[in-house]
Amino acid sequence: MDGSSKKSEIEKKIIALKEKRSKHKGDWITYEDAKEYRDRAEKLPYNGFQDIGERRELRIECQERFGLTEGEAINILNGYNMRDIVQVYENIRDLKLPNEKDVELYLELMQQKDDGNEAKEEKEDDEDDEV
Repeated sequence: MDGSSKKSEIEKKIIALKEKRSKHKGDWITYEDAKEYRDRAEKLPYNGFQDIGERRELRIECQERFGLTEGEAINILNGYNMRDIVQVYENIRDLKLPNEKDVELYLELMQQKDDGNEAKEEKEDDEDDEV
């Protein structure tokens, strides 16, 4: 992969992350929030974890309050993967994006490293030919 395609790939990832952060609706969920919703779900009458009635209303409230997907909100109510879900949103919220000069410097250093490795390989090939 050459420097320009690496730069393009990095730029695409940065754009995607910026879009996720800018499109986020609602509050940023914390682990305490997730536990609160799980506890509220546990107090509801047992229905086999079906997404109906009061449980559905609670799921929709959680989903809209924190901008979660339906599956994420259901998992939180069921107590599944709560730390992972919270971590995903914390990573998006706290994302520190590099500026363009930092990306260019990184790519330049990677290119120098690649050039050095290619030169080393060529030298080793030449030495092998001599033997």
